[in-house]
Amino acid sequence: MENTVFESKPHYTYQVQLLIDAYNNGLLPEVESITIEPRYGYLAKITYLNGSNRIIYGHDTGFNAGSSEALAKDKGYSKFILRSMGIKTPQGEEFLLPWWADTLRGSDRQSQNSLIQDTSSAHMYIESQLGYPVFTKPVSGSQGMGVKKVHNESELQSTFDEFEEERVKVAIVEEALAMPDYRLLLFDGELVNAYERQPLSVMGNGLATIEELIHEKNEQFKQIERDVHLETQIPDIIHFLAKNGLSLSDIVPPNTTVRLSDVSNLSAGGTPRDISEEISEHWAELGARIARGFNLRICGVDLACKDIGTASEDYSVIEVNATPGARHFMATSPDNKQKLEDMFVSFFRTPE
Repeated sequence: MENTVFESKPHYTYQVQLLIDAYNNGLLPEVESITIEPRYGYLAKITYLNGSNRIIYGHDTGFNAGSSEALAKDKGYSKFILRSMGIKTPQGEEFLLPWWADTLRGSDRQSQNSLIQDTSSAHMYIESQLGYPVFTKPVSGSQGMGVKKVHNESELQSTFDEFEEERVKVAIVEEALAMPDYRLLLFDGELVNAYERQPLSVMGNGLATIEELIHEKNEQFKQIERDVHLETQIPDIIHFLAKNGLSLSDIVPPNTTVRLSDVSNLSAGGTPRDISEEISEHWAELGARIARGFNLRICGVDLACKDIGTASEDYSVIEVNATPGARHFMATSPDNKQKLEDMFVSFFRTPE
């Protein structure tokens, strides 16, 4: 009996699209069948010849334990585990937003907890321990959502006011690192991909305004199917430009690069540079150690490092990710697309 041929639809998650393509092309000999939820393409089930099953749910490819995934999603507890392993992380603290601090203080279990720390003490902590500027972000955010670089108490309070309105429970405040930012992707302790993440920027031509260059960049993202919507980032871009004495109406000289953001996440328009051939084995071993410590088979490690080519001690692990996205990296070149497709095929071929 021939295998069923599945139709891959544009609105399906890219993991499910890759699964369908690999299955239809006969690249999964260990797989007996796949089941796809047809309306949204957010859920898939892989049944292997050995009788085991794997669930793909959104960006979760079904390799990691639930508690390990939950830990990786909490940046505060992740930093605690990293530090307990003797791994450097950015200096910083977690602060409860007022609404959540009041909720906890009103509960029977936490009412006597004198260690609850809310955002009212954040500015004093920054001035005494870190100094401005600092980064703030929700403890449970992803893809660079809510990450802000703040330069003074007024900006800090404005950010906390936004978080309070959005019902963020806990915010992290941490030092602003002046080192390149890298993403390491590991599977079963082996480094399978590594790239530098550079913040969103545009290149001037001496004719177009920054606003026009942003529009052109947005159209380029659409053409290569990167799910980035720069129009939603305009308020933050305007704020960033203003701090650097620029505006959307400025014309950028030819071959001049203008940064538009402090955030390097690819989902926010950042640019990746493949460094798989230049990374020191030291950092691959560090990534593998982190993956083991978090009990993650698939693991993304965000690393700030002064020199990725040597075993430098000048580094800091920013975050650990249990469901590291790859679509933005895949969209940057045919070689990167093939590299990541091959990686996912190896994922899908691996039974429990």
